[in-house]
Amino acid sequence: MSEPRPAALILTHGALGQELLGTVERILGAQTDAHNLSNEGLSAEGLVAAVEARLAALAPGQGVVIFSDLAAGSCGLAARRARSDDRVVRRISGTNLPMLLEFFHYRDSVPLDDLLPRMEAKGRAGIAAS
Repeated sequence: MSEPRPAALILTHGALGQELLGTVERILGAQTDAHNLSNEGLSAEGLVAAVEARLAALAPGQGVVIFSDLAAGSCGLAARRARSDDRVVRRISGTNLPMLLEFFHYRDSVPLDDLLPRMEAKGRAGIAAS
């Protein structure tokens, strides 16, 4: 894969992102370029500013996937409102563990635009009622 390894920003309510990333690391080992951000204590504008600050702190030109827990919640809205003109930013909501495992396992070998539908499929496949 010729493009640089994409970063992950897990943007969630409360400590959910921290717990999801911690679980990924217990399964796959320590991850670099992996960040989490909680909406806790932040206004809507403050959350957008915090996302933009995290994006600005990444390596120049590095792509990133912003994983949010809810599409219509404060985290999903902040993910869509945040701007970063100097990098590829992809967004995915409804984040769950199967989706994150797919991303971290294949982000070095599968181009980002090909990885997104795979992550969505894994996320959906990880939901089962019985």
